Amino acid sequence: MALITCNHFSYYLGMDMEMCVLLPEKRSREPQYQQEKKYPVLYLLHGHSDDHTAYIRKSLIELLVRDQELIVVMPCAHRSFYTDAKQGHLYYSYITRELPVVVANFFPASTKPEDTYIAGISMGGYGAMKIALNHPEKYRGVGIISGAVIRQKLEEIGKFETFTVPDFHENLRSIFGSGEAELQEMDDLLLMVKKRSAEGGFQPQLYHCCGTEDKLYSQNTALCDVIQQAAGEWHYTFEDGPGDHNWEFWNEFIPKMLTNLKLI
Repeated sequence: MALITCNHFSYYLGMDMEMCVLLPEKRSREPQYQQEKKYPVLYLLHGHSDDHTAYIRKSLIELLVRDQELIVVMPCAHRSFYTDAKQGHLYYSYITRELPVVVANFFPASTKPEDTYIAGISMGGYGAMKIALNHPEKYRGVGIISGAVIRQKLEEIGKFETFTVPDFHENLRSIFGSGEAELQEMDDLLLMVKKRSAEGGFQPQLYHCCGTEDKLYSQNTALCDVIQQAAGEWHYTFEDGPGDHNWEFWNEFIPKMLTNLKLI
């Protein structure tokens, strides 16, 4: 794979942003000009306290996809929970409305829904699921690994030192508001699952996993229960296993997610 660190200006955020991008590369072969070639894209969202370099530094993602005709886009979203904040920046708009256009303009990336995937770890798992639930027509597959999936319980989870930054709760309030009553429908994953169920289902392939020692495990099993109870056709897989909220577990299950979504 070819690895590119891309700096670009974001219209929705009003500042320069960075992303890491893995591009297909035929090693040990003479390069061939392929002007019309377009590749499937996986948007891989980082977790809280990480950035666009996290997967390159801490996972085997490049080795896992090295023989695949796949573009992997790893954007930076800081500590935004991939949300248009009540008091802050428009990260949801950046990821959903701007980034796909930028990627398609810069790289040989397909824009077809059948070629588009989104996944993430922890905060990124929340972002991937929220984005897919609000735009199911745009994605073929979705991956959630150890997702911070139920916003209303995150302040309680903070007591367990899963999130170690001193202003974690203040940051949450600036993003989502001060209470459940202020949570927008689009930010509530359980509500959005029920809404999609009432509409007849959820078309993208959905892979979901969490470690049994993870402090977010109960959140993930609660989401699993709601999805499994949903009416309609859900192409859904849930897996768990021994492990905590760390890269040891994530590096074990990233390959399983990629295999389930048929990306490797």
